[in-house]
Amino acid sequence: MNNLFNFDTPFLLRTFGLIFIGIGIIARLGIWKKWYWRSRGLVYSYIPVGVIFLLYGFNDLARERLGTFFWIYQVGYAIPVMVAIWWMVRPPAFVKPDWVRWIEAYPEKTYQSMQQAAQEDPDWESHVASEQKVAAWAGSLGKGRPKPKAGSRTDK
Repeated sequence: MNNLFNFDTPFLLRTFGLIFIGIGIIARLGIWKKWYWRSRGLVYSYIPVGVIFLLYGFNDLARERLGTFFWIYQVGYAIPVMVAIWWMVRPPAFVKPDWVRWIEAYPEKTYQSMQQAAQEDPDWESHVASEQKVAAWAGSLGKGRPKPKAGSRTDK
């Protein structure tokens, strides 16, 4: 019974790190879409959180190898922590999958209509397969056009 709880903690931490990174990559590539309407911002931080788990999984090894310079390794935690917070609070466009950028380009009322329609339609993912399908979906909801991009002229 005592061996039941004898885990290899570094191995588990590294495994969790790889799982978080994998989920983050799958979401970033646009393969997994169901997360979006439930918790929009959290999944963006999965990759840096996975890196934090990986770093912590190698903590003992780094302490052993670096000796008195181990503090440098610990300071290195600040980078993925700051990136995770940044990507969770205000994710940059390069972190978002294409289909998310297409949806978020529409005005708030259109976005809200899309969200409501997605929650009522289990097959909503087919509407975000391309930018044209997103435009058709927004049009079918009777809502407006995407917001103009920064630097584009709307008075042509």
